[in-house]
Amino acid sequence: MKKLMLLLCAIVMVGCAATWPQKANLNPVVDDQPDSVYQPGIDVSVDGVDARTGAQVIKIALPDSPVTLIPNQVSPQIMLAERLQDGFQQQGLARGSMSNITIGVTVEELQATLTKPGVMFNSSAKSRIKVTITNNGNILNKEYNRYSSKDGITRPDIHDLEVLLNEQLSDIMAQVLADNQVRGAIKGQF
Repeated sequence: MKKLMLLLCAIVMVGCAATWPQKANLNPVVDDQPDSVYQPGIDVSVDGVDARTGAQVIKIALPDSPVTLIPNQVSPQIMLAERLQDGFQQQGLARGSMSNITIGVTVEELQATLTKPGVMFNSSAKSRIKVTITNNGNILNKEYNRYSSKDGITRPDIHDLEVLLNEQLSDIMAQVLADNQVRGAIKGQF
C-alpha cells in the first residue's frame, strides 16, 4: 500500500509540473474604423521597429523553477505595423512604400510577467509603444503606455497572460487611430 501511495504521489507531482508553450500568440484586434477620415489619394507607409533588449513577450518567474522567457510567434513590431496599416486603410489612406508620409511604430516595452511573491500569483503587463509620423520632413512623436496587474489564488495559464497584452495593444491601436494629433500630422497639419 505504501509503494502504491508513493507511486501515486510521484505521478501527481509530475502532472503538476509547469509546462509552458515555446511561443505566445498575441492577437490584438483593431475595431472597424470609420471611412473617409482622410481624403482620397493620401498614401502612407507603416514600419515597425523592436527597441527591446529581448524578444520575449511573456516572462514566468515562479519560485523553485527557472525563469521562462516566451517570445511571440510573430514579431510584435511587424504585427502592430500591419494592424495599424489595415486600420489606416479602412480610414481612407492608401498603402505606399515610396510615400512622403511614414508612420513608425516602435515597441519600447511589451511584456507580461507572472510571479508569486507570496501566497498569491501576480500577473502584470506593461506596454510602451512609440509612434512617429514623418510628413515631408515634419515629425510628430507620440508615446502610448499601458500597465495592468491582477492577483489570484490559482496559477494563470499563458492564455490569461496573452489576454492582458492583447487588451493593452488593442487599446493602444484604437487610441493611435483616433488620435487627432496623429490625424493632423498625416494630413500635414503640424
